[in-house]
Amino acid sequence: MPRVTPAHEQQVRDRIVRAAISVFNDKGYHRATMQDVVRVSGLSVGAIYTYFGGKTELFLASCTMSMDGGFGELGDRLARGRTLADKLGIAVGFFIDAIEPVDPGTPGSATYLVQAWAEAGQAETVRETLVRRREQIGAVGQILLREGIAQGQLPAWLDVEAIALGFSALLDGLLLQRIEDGEAWRREDAERRAFAMLELLLAAGPGSSRPAVSRPAPEPFSLAPAASATDLAS
Repeated sequence: MPRVTPAHEQQVRDRIVRAAISVFNDKGYHRATMQDVVRVSGLSVGAIYTYFGGKTELFLASCTMSMDGGFGELGDRLARGRTLADKLGIAVGFFIDAIEPVDPGTPGSATYLVQAWAEAGQAETVRETLVRRREQIGAVGQILLREGIAQGQLPAWLDVEAIALGFSALLDGLLLQRIEDGEAWRREDAERRAFAMLELLLAAGPGSSRPAVSRPAPEPFSLAPAASATDLAS
């Protein structure tokens, strides 16, 4: 019997995970079945279970592949930028491309990431993968911002960690809007909102002083309104 090489095993594993990405994106985590992955991959049930113990394990592997592949692509695109504005624009454009791929047959990140966030509360491994994604996004943002400060294009007082993670949260908010808007979602609206904040950041000149913004004290809040005196008496 010919020996199965590690390279062949990796190819089969990747084939299964790519099929799982397509299934989870199309049907959602809870509606998807291992049989769906068997059908899309063209492999046998036995082949699937040789590499993955079940749907949860396969979902984690598909999260990892989609996120790692995305950062590799982002790195390739950033290499094309010459200025800070170019690179920041490329990063934002890439994120929006991932939300709604140009190729309609390619799974986007919107539906997929929302599923991962929904599972994160029950699956520690999924949560850890999402934390790693956030850290990677923040690291890329911090590198670009520090480069801008070193080149004298941004003020030295910028809190690069806060800006990088805050802007990534804004981009994830645009991703959620894609889900909320459904067919009404328009790429040009997402671009306008993201680039408006980017332009505001770039407008902060290197010689500008840090603005003073008051921070209000925390106040109690509840989704349920407080009971009135009448309610308590009844």
